[in-house]
Parts: sequence; C-alpha cells; structure tokens
Amino acid sequence: MEKTVSVKCRVMFGQNIMLQKENVEGVITVRADGSDSIQELKTKIATAFGGTLTKDHIMIYFGPNERMIGRQYQGDPTVDEATQQLREFSVLGWLERFPHWFLSAKLMPGAPPPPGVAIHKAAAIAEKKDPDQAVIDARAKGEIPALSELPGPWGPQKYVPSERDLEHSPVKFPKGFSPLSDQPLVF
Repeated sequence: MEKTVSVKCRVMFGQNIMLQKENVEGVITVRADGSDSIQELKTKIATAFGGTLTKDHIMIYFGPNERMIGRQYQGDPTVDEATQQLREFSVLGWLERFPHWFLSAKLMPGAPPPPGVAIHKAAAIAEKKDPDQAVIDARAKGEIPALSELPGPWGPQKYVPSERDLEHSPVKFPKGFSPLSDQPLVF
C-alpha cells in the first residue's frame, strides 16, 4: 500500500488568511515520496476547499518565506505543472521538521504585460501622451515585438527557456540534501 501524508492548507487573499470560519483551512493527502505533480496537488487543494478555488487559478506558497510552487501567473510558460513534482521543493521534509507550517493557496494573478509594453506606456504617461497609442506606434517601428512573435501567455509562439530560466526554476538542492539534517550544506 502506498504511504501518504496529510498536509494542512490555508486560503489567502492578498497577504491575509481568509477571515471566514468555513474553508479557511483544509487538509489534503499526498504521497509520502513527494511524487504528486503540482497539477495533482492543486486539484487536491481545490477539492479540499469545495470548489471555492479552481486548480487553474490557484497559486501555491510554502513555508515561512512563502516560496512559490508551480506557476507564478496565469498562462506562465516557464512551468509544466503536470511534470513538476512536490519532491522538487522538499516540502514534505520541512513539514516533518516543522509540522505547524502549511501550504498557502491564493488566486493566481493574470499575466504581466508583454515585453516592452509597460515601459512604453509609462513613458507615454510621463509625457502626457496616449499610452495605448504609444504601444501601437512602438510595435509599428519594431521597438517592441508584435504579439504574433511572442511566446505564451501573450502570443502563439512556443516558449523556449533561457539559461536564466533553467537556472532558477525550480531551485535544485544538491543530491542527498535533507531539511531533516542539521548538517551544513556544502557545495
């Protein structure tokens, strides 16, 4: 029989725990080896809260520093939640050591503006010009790419991760590292 672990979850709105008495805290069951995908984890959280949140709109944080797990915004192309697993974040080891910690779930924000859009809008506003027209003009001049040239979530092109993306998503701990050990981390 497969070993499982119970994990406490809380729903957050902004930086505050939901104040209603119902659906503030839930408990989900995950595989003890951490092999649940982030997508499966989000489905379990959505179910635990009775459909208050949907798996596609949940952002998960963990621990005292509220480290993000999975996608950071809607349509985030940098994370494949179907293949990314809970064990990549060493969550279960930390929960064994600090059982009062929990997963926090909140609504995932929308995608940030496409590359170049925010700076052109800000400049236009500072110059008391129409920000939307500034973006149209910048695209026409080739200063910012057309949406058709961009990867998701803004355009139809396939996302190709940069070296920086590969280095930072998710943080990889050295082989054999365990949060249950008080041994210093040696690189």
